[in-house]
Amino acid sequence: MQKVDINVLKYETDFYTVDTSQYVGGTDFNAITFLNLGINTVLIESVPLQQGQSYDILGSMGEVSNQRFFVNFGTGASTGNNCVVIRKRYINV
Repeated sequence: MQKVDINVLKYETDFYTVDTSQYVGGTDFNAITFLNLGINTVLIESVPLQQGQSYDILGSMGEVSNQRFFVNFGTGASTGNNCVVIRKRYINV
């Protein structure tokens, strides 16, 4: 019987909360999701997310991106901000 090597991509999933306007990303990832759990509208670059909405950016298997995204709560929002960022990143690439 022949031995067959299978290359497996291993990944981790990071979860973190953003509550002030800032850039996120910037390190290699395959997929990123923005989930607005706050009471204020949040802009991901120019895409508005109302309370409870999410925005997914998904890569195909093996693809990576290191793009940064600006999470913007606007100038008047100081409380009630809660954008959860979920990022899938490969650990053996």
